[in-house]
Amino acid sequence: MPPSPQRYQSLPLQVAARVSEEIAKGTWDAWLPGERSLAKTLQVGRKTLRKALIQLQRSGEIVTSHGLGHQILPRARQSARSTAPDAADTSVGLLTPESIENLRPYTALWVDELRALLFENRVRLAAFSGHRYFSGHPDKALARLASQHPQRCWVLAHSNKHIQQWFHDHRIPCIIAGSSHEGLPLTNVDLDYFAICRHAAGAMLRLGHRRIALFMRQSDRAGDLESERGFEDGARRSPHRDVEPTIVRHDGTVEGAYRSLDRLFRLATAPTALLVAQSTSYLTTISFLAERGIRVPNDISLICREDETFLAYLKPSPTRYAGNPKTYAKRLLLQLQLVLAGETGAHSIHRIEPKFIPGNSLGPAP
Repeated sequence: MPPSPQRYQSLPLQVAARVSEEIAKGTWDAWLPGERSLAKTLQVGRKTLRKALIQLQRSGEIVTSHGLGHQILPRARQSARSTAPDAADTSVGLLTPESIENLRPYTALWVDELRALLFENRVRLAAFSGHRYFSGHPDKALARLASQHPQRCWVLAHSNKHIQQWFHDHRIPCIIAGSSHEGLPLTNVDLDYFAICRHAAGAMLRLGHRRIALFMRQSDRAGDLESERGFEDGARRSPHRDVEPTIVRHDGTVEGAYRSLDRLFRLATAPTALLVAQSTSYLTTISFLAERGIRVPNDISLICREDETFLAYLKPSPTRYAGNPKTYAKRLLLQLQLVLAGETGAHSIHRIEPKFIPGNSLGPAP
């Protein structure tokens, strides 16, 4: 008797089956990603994807709302809970203080890239957020989270010392998307903020600036502490004895930044060059200077420690340091793959050198 022929399944049906499988694994919470992102992740064309989505609509797994996207129906989510009991075995948790859509664009981009890379490796990224996990006393909240949503490994983004200490003390596998605090041997991946701020101080000094300042939000994140140390180290390396480095902190609000800047520029020794740590604070600084008729770079030079897309629309063009979110996600993936493979030995530190983008906001000292 001849063997029965294999049943052919069209590409749209294969894609629909793959999306259905990921829904069952809990890869997405309530909505599918946008079509452009989903097509890229699945490596198929938009037409093929749309045919697959029609199949999922017919099977009652999703409903499409014009202008909103594709919502996963409760029935499909219930199926996920009943058909994928061991999904956590192939799940990586992402913990952030705020939901992804409220984080800075750079973070959202590397999270999206990491999610796609893990998806290709048939591992889902489960996102959790909340300021209660990042408070000064997060023990109860973290214990509840870890017990209710066990993960093979956690990625901790924008973490403080308390949350890093808790994961270290409880020996829960984690990778710091950022810098780990001193005394905590946790694998971490970050931009080299020490080198960035040391380089920025040197760039200011080479142009004749002697009164230089670092303007940043009040923070206990390790990367920000590294920034302060790098800036001070860059100033100490100067052969000029009249260098006056200053670190000015603000509370993160526009009003608080204005108050700090107002105090700074009322000083008789006001800086002639300013390194602004956060890209959003750079916008606030530009507004403050414009209101007071302080010209950039004629009266004061500016450098931004970070880069975001919106900075490219400013005039004069900001001098800044740009990290690549795809590179960042790939570095995180390499470390996650080691943990998922069972290699949980010595911690490692990975620093990424960003690209220095010269702009017109940095000029000679007045």
